[in-house]
Amino acid sequence: MKKRIWILSISLTFLCLSNNKESIGQVINTNEVTRYDQFRDIPLNTKPEGWLLEFLRRQQSGLTGRPDVLSYPFNTSLWGGVIDRIGDKRGADWWRYEQTAYYTDGLIRLGYLLGNDSLIQKSKEGIKYTLDRPQDNGRLGPSFFTSQWPIAVFFRVLEAEYSVTKDPRIVEALHRHYLSYTPKELGDAKRAIVNIEGALWTYGKTGDQRLLELAEKSYAIGGFELNLEKCLSSEKDSIHGVTYMEMAKLPAILYTYTNKQLYLDAAVNAMKKLERDHMLPDGVPSSSEFLSGKDPLVSHETCDITDYTWALGYLLMATGDAHWADNIERAVFNAGPGAVSKDFKNLQYFSSVNQVIATGISNHNPYKHGTTWMAYWPCHETECCAGNVHRFMPNYITRMWMRDSAGNPVATLYGPSLEKVKLSNGTEMTIKETTSYPFSEKIDFSFEVSSPVKMPFKFRIPVWCDKPQVLINGKAYKGNLKKGSFITIDREFKNGDRISLNFPMEAKMVKWGRWGGLVERGPLLYAYAVPEAITIDTATYPRLDGKRSNDPAFPALDIRPKGNWNYALDMDSTDFSKKIKVVKTKKTGYPLDPGNAPVVIRVPARKVNDWTLEQGRFTPPLPLANGFEVDSKREMITLVPYGSTRLRVTVFPIAEQ
Repeated sequence: MKKRIWILSISLTFLCLSNNKESIGQVINTNEVTRYDQFRDIPLNTKPEGWLLEFLRRQQSGLTGRPDVLSYPFNTSLWGGVIDRIGDKRGADWWRYEQTAYYTDGLIRLGYLLGNDSLIQKSKEGIKYTLDRPQDNGRLGPSFFTSQWPIAVFFRVLEAEYSVTKDPRIVEALHRHYLSYTPKELGDAKRAIVNIEGALWTYGKTGDQRLLELAEKSYAIGGFELNLEKCLSSEKDSIHGVTYMEMAKLPAILYTYTNKQLYLDAAVNAMKKLERDHMLPDGVPSSSEFLSGKDPLVSHETCDITDYTWALGYLLMATGDAHWADNIERAVFNAGPGAVSKDFKNLQYFSSVNQVIATGISNHNPYKHGTTWMAYWPCHETECCAGNVHRFMPNYITRMWMRDSAGNPVATLYGPSLEKVKLSNGTEMTIKETTSYPFSEKIDFSFEVSSPVKMPFKFRIPVWCDKPQVLINGKAYKGNLKKGSFITIDREFKNGDRISLNFPMEAKMVKWGRWGGLVERGPLLYAYAVPEAITIDTATYPRLDGKRSNDPAFPALDIRPKGNWNYALDMDSTDFSKKIKVVKTKKTGYPLDPGNAPVVIRVPARKVNDWTLEQGRFTPPLPLANGFEVDSKREMITLVPYGSTRLRVTVFPIAEQ
């Protein structure tokens, strides 16, 4: 215990000293308090188009628009009333409020992005009820909470609403709410520390130094799992995945309000070692439910797709480092749609890059082994992923466009969209981003402005792109196009100007540790889509203690392989380009629908003898090198974008050459 206190005291000394260092950030010029970040998000300002809009529409017609099929607690009043406890197996008293806060955050963002009044009004019921009924001490939420974690989630609902309406009651209520806490309540009580995310946002709106002091003093106590000391450590962590990702972002947020370099160092180090030790090929760290290493058989919670990418957004804003944007894209384009059915009517709790069966008894992870947790069902035994799944794509779109230190537009994440910009001199501009990225290499920005205006325009060169091309009104841009960085074009923009990006996507084979290899192209991971035999599960569904979808359009699926899947790649990275064939299919429909991929990759493979389901119900481990025999016949198999699959093999054994 003495050693821990001594280390923390040194860390706090460094925090004080680091305040005198020159910041790597830039001061954002606003009427709010001084902040030290490179970029800032403009929530719910972007209009999605193309395939992104279709994804959101499927959310609306799917699970997000039908909380009744998600079952308890989503079929209640949500935060628009008291959520009655049903049964004795629903977790602690705060549990049902955590799940419904997740869901409401996704619901309100989806509503505003689609301009859907019904979804918005459903969200506002919870906002109004919560603001109208503060506790005597000003605290929001039910007084019986034994944990202050759910209100840290519901803060994001209030933030989303404020970003659109600027309702002053939200800031006033949050101001009173956070001032009701002591540092000990937040700093020594597990996930309660995540409340400093909202406290710092409220500080940014009010300038009340007491909120900044609350955040720093709470964080300094360090009685939570991923404190400053552990963020700065090089040791491998093994804590709960959601907890790690929620806490890893906190020092980055603290940095943006304090300019203390050690905070930023801690956040960056925490995320870098998460990549080093636990990153899976689909772009999300393992978490089943605890951080579990890089074996392609382990899974991540669907929760972590949302929580990881939300956390990375703060690091992107704090640092301006394109690396974090690349990571967000990889997770959202691959892991996100890979964990849900393409009509958004079923989801997994645990999702794996290698999963050749998905039934009510096929969970191959040690945690809850043999249970329902890997099935594509509309509701699950534990509700957090059924609530959190609604957030990842609205969050992505929210942060596609940001602003630099002077309020100029920054294209941080790519996708078809329309962005309205009001520059510091009052000029209004509309930027249309025309693309089907990541299913296409080309992105066009067209600028609509009433009169010429000089401004810098930033955009990102992805780290995977070796030969980017940029055209300005059809003429080649001669500046340095360094991959993995943001490029600034500072010029006078006229109405109708166009900036065109071409990011050639080269198919690559990547070795994945000792297990085998995988194929990727640009930000997309490719997988073999295992042929599916689908039935409706009626045998194991009752395990959910009565929770179920009563709508046959939202079934509990039993998906088993009905064709071969036991393939090894018959090539290695040295002859990969000679043996594969990238096929542009000219398909123009929704790119995530099975059989509708705009680009597929044909690769040589051989069947692996004796690589079969374990016990007839579990996805088996990969056969390791020199430990398996392959068929003499070579086949060409087709790999498709990972996000278009449910059953899949992504990391393959490599056949001996």
